[in-house]
Amino acid sequence: MQPYKHILVPVDFTRISNTIVARANELANFYQAKLFLLNVLEDVSLGNVAFGGTAKLTMHPTMKQNQADIAVEKLRKLANNLGVSANVALETTYTNGKPGEAIIQFVKDKGIDLVVVGNSGKKSVLGFMGSTAEATLKGVPCDVMAIRIMD
Repeated sequence: MQPYKHILVPVDFTRISNTIVARANELANFYQAKLFLLNVLEDVSLGNVAFGGTAKLTMHPTMKQNQADIAVEKLRKLANNLGVSANVALETTYTNGKPGEAIIQFVKDKGIDLVVVGNSGKKSVLGFMGSTAEATLKGVPCDVMAIRIMD
């Protein structure tokens, strides 16, 4: 088995994210791997529409850039507060689809070999992120590690 070289943590800025990032950082240090912290940005949901779809309000490019800048600053603060190693990439990606699809594409584009997500033991197998984590687990061509979060 080859050591991990590129570890990804999708971050949604919940309290649980702190625990997952800290654990992923330990793994990155152990494997001397690059750690990616990723926040997926989305258009604003307007709710359900006819025939089971959802409508979204598309943001102006300037608003998207502002949102990305804020997310990167929050990622930087999170990394600093947790003492994350210097070998970290703070990333955002934008999706007009589902966050899981954006994560899967990021994994493929960056050559990620491990994705670290959280498991609260509630709801589904990967309860904290729900369908996004499940879509990630099913769709990425690499290992996925679930960190159990105890409340």
